[in-house]
Amino acid sequence: MSGPYNLKYIHLFVTEVSPGAFILSRSGRMADRVGRADHNLLDDLQGVAREGKYRYFWFEYTPKPMAAYALECAWFHRYHPTDNAEHPMAPMGGDIPCQVKGCSVASMAPARG
Repeated sequence: MSGPYNLKYIHLFVTEVSPGAFILSRSGRMADRVGRADHNLLDDLQGVAREGKYRYFWFEYTPKPMAAYALECAWFHRYHPTDNAEHPMAPMGGDIPCQVKGCSVASMAPARG
């Protein structure tokens, strides 16, 4: 994970068009929001950042959307971000449950038949 960086300089650090996960913060010390991008990290990160009064971010590129989802879930459980109202949802078309041990969302995954 890279950061924390000031959001004013996002274009200097997020330079690839890639899936990935991110953390947003007001103080630069704690995670206020975690999220992910299934296709373009820069676009999604900028969009979510506009929703809150965030000043800092961390990020990590991933090779595929499902890897971004797994990272988003890990950070959601690790940092307990105050601005995430609910557990992250899997990417469209993905029915893979949260892989974090003990997560109640993991037990609600649809059964395969």
